[in-house]
Amino acid sequence: MSRQWSSSKRRATGALLAASAAVLAVACSVDGGERPEDGSLPLQGEAKKPPQANTVQAINDLAKTPYQGWNTYFGLSSSFTEQTIKEAADAIVRRGLKDVGYEYVWIDGGWWNGDRDTAGNIAISPTQWPNGMKAVADYIHSLGLKAGIYTDVGINGCGGKNQGSYGHYQQDFDQFAAWGYDAVKVDFCGGKLMDLDPPVAFGQVRDAILNNSSHRPMLFNICNPFVPETGASPGRAAYDSYKFGPTTGNSWRTDTDIGFPRNVVFVDLLRNFDHNAAHPEAAGPGHWNDPDYLCPEIGMTPAEFQAQFSMWAVVAAPLIIGSDVRNISDASVEMLKNREVIAIDQDPLGVQGTAISTVGDAQVYTKPLSNGDYAVALFNRGPKAQVISTTARQVGLANARGYALRDVWKHASTETAGKIAANVGAHSAVLFRVSKAKGENPPSVVMSPLTITTPSQAVLPLVVPGSTFTVSTSFTNHARQTVREATLTLSVPTGWKASPVGNPRASRLRTGETVNGKWNITVPAGTVPGPNDVKTAAAYQWDSDDCDGESGTVTDTSVVQVPPTPPANTTALSHHPWLDGTSAYLVPRVDREVASGGPLVMLGTRYAEGIGTNGPSVIDFYVGGACTKLTGVVGIDDSVRFDPQGGTSVFQVFGDGVKLYDSGLVTRTATKPLSVDLGSAKVLSLVVTDGGDHSYNDRANWANLQIACAAPQPTVPAGPWPHYESLGGASATATSANDGNPASDAIDGNVNTIWHSRWSPAQDPLPISFTLDLKSPRTVSGLTYLPRVDGTINGTVTSYEVEVSSDGTTFAAAAPAGAWPQDALLKSVQIVPISARYIRLTAKAGAYGFASASEIGVATIP
Repeated sequence: MSRQWSSSKRRATGALLAASAAVLAVACSVDGGERPEDGSLPLQGEAKKPPQANTVQAINDLAKTPYQGWNTYFGLSSSFTEQTIKEAADAIVRRGLKDVGYEYVWIDGGWWNGDRDTAGNIAISPTQWPNGMKAVADYIHSLGLKAGIYTDVGINGCGGKNQGSYGHYQQDFDQFAAWGYDAVKVDFCGGKLMDLDPPVAFGQVRDAILNNSSHRPMLFNICNPFVPETGASPGRAAYDSYKFGPTTGNSWRTDTDIGFPRNVVFVDLLRNFDHNAAHPEAAGPGHWNDPDYLCPEIGMTPAEFQAQFSMWAVVAAPLIIGSDVRNISDASVEMLKNREVIAIDQDPLGVQGTAISTVGDAQVYTKPLSNGDYAVALFNRGPKAQVISTTARQVGLANARGYALRDVWKHASTETAGKIAANVGAHSAVLFRVSKAKGENPPSVVMSPLTITTPSQAVLPLVVPGSTFTVSTSFTNHARQTVREATLTLSVPTGWKASPVGNPRASRLRTGETVNGKWNITVPAGTVPGPNDVKTAAAYQWDSDDCDGESGTVTDTSVVQVPPTPPANTTALSHHPWLDGTSAYLVPRVDREVASGGPLVMLGTRYAEGIGTNGPSVIDFYVGGACTKLTGVVGIDDSVRFDPQGGTSVFQVFGDGVKLYDSGLVTRTATKPLSVDLGSAKVLSLVVTDGGDHSYNDRANWANLQIACAAPQPTVPAGPWPHYESLGGASATATSANDGNPASDAIDGNVNTIWHSRWSPAQDPLPISFTLDLKSPRTVSGLTYLPRVDGTINGTVTSYEVEVSSDGTTFAAAAPAGAWPQDALLKSVQIVPISARYIRLTAKAGAYGFASASEIGVATIP
């Protein structure tokens, strides 16, 4: 979803324009644009008193606002050296992150193997740290940055034996201070093993830090990541850290880790955010709730990361970057450098924002700011775009004739009579800074997401090639000013047809008034599967205070999905592309257990095919009413046996939203057979719940999934579905391929083999091209790209171009260059039919700078 503003002055010249100007002048004097939309104008008195920050005495004079920096854990795991840290510190300066406040360079677990000398001092590896830990801190300081380090309250640490500070608290913190470290993160893995009491153990650490022999100020981050389902004793979970945290540390983790190294997904973001929001009263200058790190490009889409950053700012969270700052894209760096978002997080009032409204997946959070403004976040937790709104009165703003809405991501302001509303995309947030209106801004208007009426829905509306569906939208004026000549238009992909139903136009929209639009859209036969954009736009005019005419445009993009051709005959369902798939732990894996990626094993029996996931989980397939029965075995993977806790799930199968199967509670002690009659279902959903005891260790397997279907669906020109060229006689080459991952693996029909660009002994830089030789000319109409489905994102192509050639030497663009989301779902490029022998896909950007593919297909017209 996007919104674009354009503004141009129009001077009335000539008789006709003069007459129009006269009408506008009358409108200015009569309407006055003062009609209230939400009743806020007639109210008397001031707004409610905003919440205040916790004024408990902090342990030191540090972190008066939430601290900012970078940490090694999510981007590098435990694989780093002195050189790595210096490169990261250099990148923080070079890429402008230091200039906006990211100052801590934090070395997490992996810097120390637990060795001590005869005096009990920490002894480090000369290979990993050839110049010593003090030299690393000195280098960081030379760049104007601060250095952070890591340990555990226990004897052992999260990384292994003896990697904690128990019994050496004062000695270790004296050593860290002597080395010149400015911050310490202290974990609780060893503390949990020893059954230490968190308030007591972390209190002892605090005292050691405050009494270090160098008298060095050191920021203290408490990290107890254990929650009840991971075995934390009652009262000792991360959920309880708010009780002692404000008087013990500068911050404290409020939940478990937000993800895993190089893998952070949106569902985990929601979990951490919610538990962090539970106790806003604990936060204030010098002591902050900590929901964990900011993690662009390691599992979340750009929109999801923007939502994370927005919500972290609203709840006054520490802003620590978890991704590898050396390698993330310039676009992500620019997001991290957004001064307006950072200013909301760093506001000196120090109040953690709170929710004032939750309706389904829509939340409204507000945060009072020191100058009297309010930050207002409209947060869409769900998979579908929606309009989310509140009012100035509900937020707590004093009465005014109008309010300025500053969209801190678009760096643009609008004016509203009182309604604060936006069209918020799936897994997205819109963040406003709201104040009394001063001066003049364009009107606040909202284009709703398309309402899309199709026979089948998954996360996205499904549109079958050759079918017609209906869409509708609305455009609403929330401003004091009257909006005029509002006209709605629709644009569809090349080759699709759209016809309006009625006249989507209004000559006048006063405050709160709406104009509607409706269209019928036809999808051409032969359209290749994948997401497709349907775009709406509203052009309009309004009157400024001096009655000069202004014009503007607002746009919105909705997405519909052309599903893959339904399965045919009897086949392994796990090898058919799914429409979407979620897992509470990592991501679903084809023919692999969800956690380690090992084989599917239940009660000692190994299963060659299936899907490994972790409940709660939903995986949707399009079967198009062409399939009759699903069979298999469901159960808990043997990998859960490392821990006696968890390992309970319920497996369910739905057809078009109707439950067809329920396993009842399944534990690690038995598997259950699966046999489901599918009837006329078009969308098949495999659902796993957590069994009622949370999702920890619920590694659930759908094994030996076999689906019985009709013969293959008819393809063009006889039917609606695209025809796929048999690639059995084709060959594939790539400008880069690692040993064991040749280009041919992307056309072998096996989703578990991949082509991957070279990573060893050295990584080849992007762009990297993959070329198919069909051996003879074909009329090519599209290309499909299936990313790797093994639970790893390395090489998932996110920016691409597709070219064709008749001779393998001279290539021409087959379609406009484009971008794909970083997920494991089937992607496609529609091509205006053209004769070609060679098709080249060039990865211009890919996860971690690689390129990879599970399968690449070519649609042709026979």
